[in-house]
Amino acid sequence: MDRRDFLKITSAAGLGIAASSIPFSNDAEAAAYEGKFYILIHAGGGWDVTSFCDPKGSKGESDPDPMNNYLATDIGTAVGSTSKLPMQYAPDPNGANKAFFDKYVNDLMVLNAVDTSTNSHDVGTRVTWAGTLAENKASFGALVAAASGGALPMAYISYGGYDTTAGTVAVTRVGNVDAIRRIAFPNVIDPGNQNQAGYFTDETAARLAETRTARHMAYAEKQNLPRIQQSMGMLFTARSGQNELKKLTEFLPAQLEQGNLRRQAQIALAAYRAGICVSANLGIGGFDTHGNNDQQQFNQLAQLWDGIDYLVTEAKATGVWEKMVIVVGSDFGRTPGYNSGNGKDHWSITSMLLMGAGIPGNTVIGKTTERHNPMNLDPKTLEPVEGGGVRLKPGHVHRALRRLAGIDQNEIAARFPIKEKEELPLFG
Repeated sequence: MDRRDFLKITSAAGLGIAASSIPFSNDAEAAAYEGKFYILIHAGGGWDVTSFCDPKGSKGESDPDPMNNYLATDIGTAVGSTSKLPMQYAPDPNGANKAFFDKYVNDLMVLNAVDTSTNSHDVGTRVTWAGTLAENKASFGALVAAASGGALPMAYISYGGYDTTAGTVAVTRVGNVDAIRRIAFPNVIDPGNQNQAGYFTDETAARLAETRTARHMAYAEKQNLPRIQQSMGMLFTARSGQNELKKLTEFLPAQLEQGNLRRQAQIALAAYRAGICVSANLGIGGFDTHGNNDQQQFNQLAQLWDGIDYLVTEAKATGVWEKMVIVVGSDFGRTPGYNSGNGKDHWSITSMLLMGAGIPGNTVIGKTTERHNPMNLDPKTLEPVEGGGVRLKPGHVHRALRRLAGIDQNEIAARFPIKEKEELPLFG
């Protein structure tokens, strides 16, 4: 397969490989990764947290400006919840909220009253996943991948959300899996029959690969411009990644799920099980509900819960769950009450959900008022306080995530400091 054909198939596959600014290294193949696996799920558009984990019900027909159309008396509490703040959930027509929160209450941490300080989609997405309002800062997914497995071929997989790497690590975007199988076996005429004779013998293919590597290193040593080095590294990574893709295909199921979030979860789990992935951005859109808020939010939430449930179920079945950390967030929240189109507009106050290794389950931190304004927290007890205290920001969450991942003192993470200085004991 020549370069032109390879790149054409890569494009058709939706496989985008972006190199970091770190010069390519011709070291021996990186050892299989066995550390924690970080899944970051973005609910794109700005979810209405009062429609699930921070419910605010109507007082009835006499309520002049209801927060929601469901009644306050219909708000549910997850079965078995013993946290200081009860784990409540909003009622929904299809019962998806109840099913999800009742099933995962002992695994789930809910962070309410998170102030993103913005109602801009781009800025909100960035601060949620990088912990800062500033531009061009590496996401948590990029930092943990760079610090824990920067030499891995698919250390950071992304399906969207905020995946800026700022030169810390390569980001890989995976699309058409059938085309990926063709890329993984470029020396085979029919990828469905990998035992057939290839275009070249194994010995010839090995010599070709060795020659390509030597040529790349020779050209790279002559280049002093970082942008040219980065472009060369990108092309070389794309052309020499077949062996790593073979590892991925070994763990891919024969049939992928139809649901978008389920399919993303399948590929991410396969990459981790292959030992070539540290973190993955998954995503689902449809939460920007300026009109018809209730139906759209509840429909998208049902899909979100289904995707998370599938991810956790598969992780447990394949022995991954004990090492997995899941973080779920969105651009921001939705305004208190409805606009003239029965929709809700942008609101800076939101919530985040976390599950997995090192995350204390059956836990709710943060509280908002009846009109969904945030209350500050005591920085030691994390109890809501009327005066003083600390306003919970995404930066606080990221400080805790960095500590959890063991990268808070890492030199790569240190290049991207977080404005919030308080070390809140969110995870104990």
